Amino acid sequence: MATLNNIVIWFGTGVIIISFIISLSLSKKSNTYMKGFFLCILIALFASINSIFGTIFFLYNIDLCFFIQSILNLIDLLFWAIFFLKILNDRKDYKIIQILFISTLFIAVYLLYYNNTDRSNLHILALSNVCKTIFCVLFFQQYFQNLSNKNILSEPSFWIVTGQLFYSSLSLPFYALNSYIKQQFSPLIAYNIFSISNILIIIMYFFFIKAYLCTNRLHKA
Repeated sequence: MATLNNIVIWFGTGVIIISFIISLSLSKKSNTYMKGFFLCILIALFASINSIFGTIFFLYNIDLCFFIQSILNLIDLLFWAIFFLKILNDRKDYKIIQILFISTLFIAVYLLYYNNTDRSNLHILALSNVCKTIFCVLFFQQYFQNLSNKNILSEPSFWIVTGQLFYSSLSLPFYALNSYIKQQFSPLIAYNIFSISNILIIIMYFFFIKAYLCTNRLHKA
C-alpha cells in the first residue's frame, strides 16, 4: 500500500504542476483575485515536493519534513484568508474571517511549538481545514443570496471554493482521527486512510483547473 501511496503522491504532484503551468499561462487574462491564485498552487507544489522527499527519499530528515510541512500549511491558511477577504463583500463576514483566522493561527502555532511529532502536522491540517470549511460556507451563503441571473458554472470563484470545500470537509475526519485510528486499530489502516486525503487533493486541483478554464472563456467572451 505504501507503493500505491507513493504513486498517488507522484501523480498528485504532476496534477499540481499542470495546474501551476495553466495558472501562469492564464494569470494575465484573469481578474483581480485570480491573478495571484498561482501562489496557492505554488505553496501546494512546495508541500508536495517536501512530501516526496519525506516519504520516498529516506535520507531526508523526517523531523525537518514535518516542520516544513507545518509552516507551509500556515502559509496556505494565510493565503486562503486573504483570498476570501478579496472575494467576499460583507463587512460582517470580513470580521468573522479575521477573528477565525487569527484564532486558528495562534492555536496552530501553539501546536507546532509544543508538539514536535508528526501528530502536530495532522492537527494543524485538521484545524486549518475547519477554518477553510467555514470560509467556504460564508462564501456560498453570500454567493447564493446575491445570485440573481448569474451563471454559476462560468464563475471561477464557484469552482475554486467548491474544490476547496470538497477537500477540506471530506479530509477533515482523516486528519482529526488519524492518531486515534493508529492507536486503536492499526498504523497500516491509518496510513491507508491518510492516502485517501491525497486523492482528495488531486480532485481539488481538477476543480482549480476548471476555474482557470472558465477565466479563459470569460476573457474570450
